[in-house]
Amino acid sequence: MKTYRADLHIHTLLSPCGSLEMSPAAVIAMALERELDIIAVSDHNTTLHCALTASIGAEHGIIVLNAAEVTSAEEVHCLVLLPDREAAALFQEWLDNNSSNVPYDPEIFGYQVVIDREENILQEIDHFLPAALTASIDQIEAEAHRLGGLFIPAHIDRPSFSITSQLGFIPEDLYIDAVEVTGKIQELLYPAIRNSDAHHPEQIGRRYTTYLLDSPSFSEIAMALKGESGRTIISVTP
Repeated sequence: MKTYRADLHIHTLLSPCGSLEMSPAAVIAMALERELDIIAVSDHNTTLHCALTASIGAEHGIIVLNAAEVTSAEEVHCLVLLPDREAAALFQEWLDNNSSNVPYDPEIFGYQVVIDREENILQEIDHFLPAALTASIDQIEAEAHRLGGLFIPAHIDRPSFSITSQLGFIPEDLYIDAVEVTGKIQELLYPAIRNSDAHHPEQIGRRYTTYLLDSPSFSEIAMALKGESGRTIISVTP
């Protein structure tokens, strides 16, 4: 086994809050520069840039996991990591079916575009992607695990859009695989990881987690979060 550096919370230009510089190719280029081994594309309530980023990443030795930053009906941001493209496609259908379809003005909130490898625009999403779904946090957790994924409340120490800010506590009946922390890690009941939550190229890798794994893959990350068979979290960036 060996150590791998992973940043599992990166937005592309598909997220309206993401810089237009955050093309899949640019994300991979910066991940290489920052010496990351594993990343996850986690746009707001969508997985539509995962496949292209993974394809480009594979050409450069970067493993890209399928993910989304999902906003619950309670306005809690949650990272959902999926095991493969099939699960990501099924989760995308579920996201579409649970969208609140809030209209948006790109001049105010920023553009939401799906692009191809040549950076041609394939699709412009016509509803506000970060808007809360109609699904509760419990339903998001259940769907993530039904598809074999991981459920990770995002940036739990932030004063907005976190499980602590919106609910005031972490429900004991939620099946949580890990929590994402941006500040000082204190003693928690769950494994704590750090990611960049990058919206601009220079932010990629500003925070990351180092794992001890047999190989860079979703299944190995899942084992490390559980501390199984020697896989584990080695360290997190300050």
